[in-house]
Amino acid sequence: MTLPTLSGLREILRLALPIIASMASFTVMGFVDTWMVALVGTAEVAAAMPGGVIAFTLTALPLGITRCVNTFAAQAFGRDEPDEAAAYAWQGIYFGALVGLACAVFWPLAPGFFSLFGHEPEVLVLEVAYFRVRLWGIGLSVMIGALSGFFYGIHRPGIALVGVLTANCTNVVLNYAFIFGNWGAPRLGLTGAGLAMVLSFVVQLGVLLGVFLSSRYRAEFSTRLGWSPDWARTRRLLHIGWPAGMQGALDILGWGLLIVMIVGQFGKEHLAASNIAVQYMMISFMPALGLSQALSALVGRYIGRGEWETAVRRVYETLCICLVYVGLMGVFFFVFRFSLIGVFSTDPLVIQLGANILLCAVAFQLFDGLGMTFFGALRGAGDTHWPAGFTLAVLFLVFAPLSLGSVAYTNLESLGPWLAGTANVIILGLGFCWRFCQDHWRQIDIFATPGPVDNTGAEKAPGAMRESPLVGSPE
Repeated sequence: MTLPTLSGLREILRLALPIIASMASFTVMGFVDTWMVALVGTAEVAAAMPGGVIAFTLTALPLGITRCVNTFAAQAFGRDEPDEAAAYAWQGIYFGALVGLACAVFWPLAPGFFSLFGHEPEVLVLEVAYFRVRLWGIGLSVMIGALSGFFYGIHRPGIALVGVLTANCTNVVLNYAFIFGNWGAPRLGLTGAGLAMVLSFVVQLGVLLGVFLSSRYRAEFSTRLGWSPDWARTRRLLHIGWPAGMQGALDILGWGLLIVMIVGQFGKEHLAASNIAVQYMMISFMPALGLSQALSALVGRYIGRGEWETAVRRVYETLCICLVYVGLMGVFFFVFRFSLIGVFSTDPLVIQLGANILLCAVAFQLFDGLGMTFFGALRGAGDTHWPAGFTLAVLFLVFAPLSLGSVAYTNLESLGPWLAGTANVIILGLGFCWRFCQDHWRQIDIFATPGPVDNTGAEKAPGAMRESPLVGSPE
């Protein structure tokens, strides 16, 4: 493996920094919501995590599918087929609209489902109300994921950043109105925070659609010509996207649903501590996710051009950046763990519990960076099935048994599931690294799967894509 080159690092950061800023902005939205809700009460903070996690778990599968628009757009962009990039974005938009309609089925099921967690009655009522409002935003999030993936894939991440920043500003203003009942708005508390988030998604989608349909992008990418539903393209998107979506959903299921179910047994202080700690972990996770998405776009574009070894070099250069960042965040969490939790709560028990959870984050930081980098590389190449299967295996063979066993056979209380999660991250990071080094991703042609079609020009792959030499890391 060669040392990182200045030109390579510049290219990565040019694409990644706007995406990272978008992720950081999304993290800020979560911080603002948590801080404002914390001013209402501990029960509201405790209810925000279960309601939000379940909503995001439902979002993860379809959102993971439309995020793979990034892969298709990047490879089409590299192949000099800009109209194909836009056509796949349209399929993602239609898919998101259908998901939004389908989410209505979960509305009447919410009370019975959340009662299974055994949370305190006060928390249960808040969880159900918050979850129901968040349901309205799932389809919007999926459509936003499709359009953001398009702009990432064509290496225009600044457009997505503008959309996120606009949404965040809207969210803060509407939080102030609906959480506390200002400016004549009803005082809705936690439910108001959910409503503000959904309305901010509407604004974000409007910004992205406005740019996507503008005359500039109509001329360059034919965005107003490829709008019709196309089952062949949708089938390819689903073939590559559903494993990535399932992998994301399983990840959230492990970190969210299992932790909510188990941690909730120990009371609202444990739930509140977990929620606060997660907000800090997002400071580390979201920029790493931004690097991962940027890497997917870079790998996809270079594969589209047939420049396989350049793609590999960008992977290892991105890994260097990611490991430095998450390593520094680990040091930050370790040194300031008590003060960080104290920003959100003055309860001594919440502070102690949250500080212990942050120590788990310290332990898995580098492995999380490893996994995020190589997963982004694999997704950019269209290798999504193996990571999904591996994630499923680790969830049910490692994470779930260790989480449940820690409660049944130890006195670790809520720390037990977090230690199990730490083992989960370490194994996934090593597994994704191994998969990338096996070079199976070099044999994948996303435009040829899941079968031949007659009505598009997407099947004409460059010879380099079909005849890539199977070599390892760059020398």
